[in-house]
Amino acid sequence: MSKTDFLSFLVPPLPYFIEGNFTTYQKGDWHPNRYNLGYFDVIIIKEGMLHIGEEDQVWRVTENFALILEPDKHHFPIEACTEQTSFYWFHFQTNSTWCAQVLPNFITPSAPIPELHFHSEHTTIHLPKFQKVVNPQELFAKLDYLLASTLKPRKLALWETQQTFVNIFSSLEYDQSSKNSSAKLAEQIEIYLKQNYKNTVTNKDLEAHFHVHQNYLARCMKAAFQRTPLEYLMDYRLEQSRNLLLQTDLPIQQITEETGFSQASYFSRCFKEKFGVSPKNYRQQYWRPSH
Repeated sequence: MSKTDFLSFLVPPLPYFIEGNFTTYQKGDWHPNRYNLGYFDVIIIKEGMLHIGEEDQVWRVTENFALILEPDKHHFPIEACTEQTSFYWFHFQTNSTWCAQVLPNFITPSAPIPELHFHSEHTTIHLPKFQKVVNPQELFAKLDYLLASTLKPRKLALWETQQTFVNIFSSLEYDQSSKNSSAKLAEQIEIYLKQNYKNTVTNKDLEAHFHVHQNYLARCMKAAFQRTPLEYLMDYRLEQSRNLLLQTDLPIQQITEETGFSQASYFSRCFKEKFGVSPKNYRQQYWRPSH
């Protein structure tokens, strides 16, 4: 197993396409030697082979395989091409949080998306750093369309290019069905907690719902989210209460009830432990009189 097996991206926002092309090397040609390129470099081989290194990792990228090189690392050729080699390449970047990791673990957002209205949930997209393309001819057709779209009038090119890129990005995503059972269970627990945070939820409730011992539930959540189910629930409730304090005029007692806390005094204590101020003072920090 390589030191980095997955590149994981917190979305939204989605990554975006910068540039790309289809390139053919002849026998004896070398791939560029580059430091700190500044964006992700995706290489997808149509025929032939590239022998490429990144820091202390090395890959032989052959027909129908894809490799993603990271923006802040040293990329270099191991040897010249031994045969004619044709490949697609494209560069992309993201303004969101991303990380390189051995396992496809979730990225916890620093600030959750407000959930008072219809919204898009934060999620983590995992791309294998090195993978065999599942449907290469379909992907090649998408890549051809991506490159051609950049030649259209500017406004039309913007939308078509980025939409096609997102489609390609999705094609390279880690197959969610291959996740291990503990990761799948952690996702199910997360959904359950978000759907029931206004109600009383105990470890016994979780055991009864998932038919699994609470210790195993905690291990799954700790592995995926670095928190037990009840720790995750507490953080989620507090984030929802913060949103209500900032975006509504609801009294503290009602916010207490809306976010699943049994008593206003307990809610205030938990809120202050997390955010350093009481709910009332937190709201006052951001309150402005209307004119």
